[in-house]
Amino acid sequence: MTRLSVSSVSLSLVLALATVSAGAQDPAAVPTLVFPAPGRTGDNAHADEDREFHSTALKDLKDSGAFHLLGAGKVPGGKEADLMFRFVAHSLAQGNLLIEGECINLATGAVVLNKRIMGQTAVVDRMAHRMVDFLVGKVTGTPGVADSTIVFARSTAPGIQEIFGVDRDGRNQRQLTAFGSLTIQPAVARDGRLAFVTYKGGPPQIWGQGRAGGPFQLMYPKASAAGTALSDLAWSPDGQRLCFVQESRQGLAAIQVLDLRSGRIAQVSEPGHAAKAPCWSPQGTTLAFISDREGTPQVYTMAADGGQLRRLTGDPAPKGRVAWNPREDRIACTATAGRQSELFTLAPDGTGRQHVLSSPEPVASLCWSPDGRSLLLGLQAGKASRLRVVGLDGKTQDLGGTLAGVQCPQWVQNPDPALARARLDPFPPYPVPALIGAP
Repeated sequence: MTRLSVSSVSLSLVLALATVSAGAQDPAAVPTLVFPAPGRTGDNAHADEDREFHSTALKDLKDSGAFHLLGAGKVPGGKEADLMFRFVAHSLAQGNLLIEGECINLATGAVVLNKRIMGQTAVVDRMAHRMVDFLVGKVTGTPGVADSTIVFARSTAPGIQEIFGVDRDGRNQRQLTAFGSLTIQPAVARDGRLAFVTYKGGPPQIWGQGRAGGPFQLMYPKASAAGTALSDLAWSPDGQRLCFVQESRQGLAAIQVLDLRSGRIAQVSEPGHAAKAPCWSPQGTTLAFISDREGTPQVYTMAADGGQLRRLTGDPAPKGRVAWNPREDRIACTATAGRQSELFTLAPDGTGRQHVLSSPEPVASLCWSPDGRSLLLGLQAGKASRLRVVGLDGKTQDLGGTLAGVQCPQWVQNPDPALARARLDPFPPYPVPALIGAP
C-alpha cells in the first residue's frame, strides 16, 4: 500500500447550498463565501501546490458569478458566511496528488459536497477547476465551466492559420493542427472530436476525427467536384452529423448536412436563397439559421431534414449570427442597427425577446458557454479581433492575453475525465485528473 504523506491546508472556508436557476440568479439569493489563503501547517510538502490550487480556485469562484466572496478578516469565526470549504493534499506514488475538498453549510453543519480529485502535480490548476465546477453545480443546479476549453483559429505565419485550444482561464495553450496552410472554422463535438476547414490540399476541405481520439481524416468532399467556400461547421449533439455552409459557384450560400455514418450529403436550406450560421437544437431535431429568403436576413428554424420552416424575427435590422442555448430554452442572435451591433435572446418559438448588449464593434462569431449562463462574442475592429464574455445580465469580461487576435472561437466543456485520455488524444499529452467517489 502506498504510504500517504499529508499536507494540511488550513481548514479554509467556502460555499453555501442554495437552489438557484442557472443563468438567472437573484443577487439576494447568491450565497456568501470565504476562501482565505492556505496556512503553513504539517510538513508543508505541498506548499506550492496548495497556493496554486487556492489561487486558481479563487479566480474560478469569482468568474463563476455564483458567490459573494468575502475576505477572511470580515468573517469572524465564519459566522457571517453561508458555507465553509476545506481542502487537504495527499502525496501519492509517481508524482500524483490527491486533493480532498469538503463543503459545509455553516447554518446546519451539513456536508453539502465531499469530493476527491486525483492527478499529477503538474495539473493542480485543472484539479482546482473541476473542484469549483462541482461546487457551482451544488449551488446552482448546473456545474460550472472552469474546466472548459476555448478552441479557435489563429495565424502562425503570413497566409497560415492553425487550430488551437486553451483553458478557459487562458492557460495551457496547445496547437491542435499543423497543416502549414489556412486551417480555420473549428467545431468540437460533445465527445471532444474536432472538425475544421483546411486548404492544405488546395481547394477548401472539411477534415476531422471519425472517432474520439482518432486521427484527422478527410470528411468532405470525397470527390473533386467541390472547390467552393466552406464555413460555419457544427456537430449534431449525437456526433453523427455535421452541418455546414457551402457556397455555390454562383456565390449563393446553402446549408448542407453530412451524415458521417453513410457519407451522404443533403442540402436542407431552400435553393435560391442564401443561408448561413446554422446551429443545432440540443436535441438534434432542429436547426436555427440566418436567411435572406424574405429580403432582410432574419432568424429561422427548420427540422434537421429541411422541413417545418418557421421565421422567428421580422424587424428591419439584418441578423448576423445565431446560437442555441445548451439548455434549449433560448436562442441568441446578433443584429446590425445603424452603427451598433445588438445582442439579444428569444425563445425557440420567437417570443420573449430580451436585449442583452449593444456594441460599436461588429460581432464576427457567437457561441454559448457550455453551461448556458453566458455568451462568447468574437468582436472585429478592422484587422484586430478580441473575445468578450457576456452574461445574460449584460455584464461583460474581455479576454485578452493568449486569447487576443483569435478567430471562430468555440467554447466547449472538457470531456468526462473518465474518458478524457482517449478523447483528448489529438492534443499534446495532457495528464488528466481523475475523480474519486460519487458526485
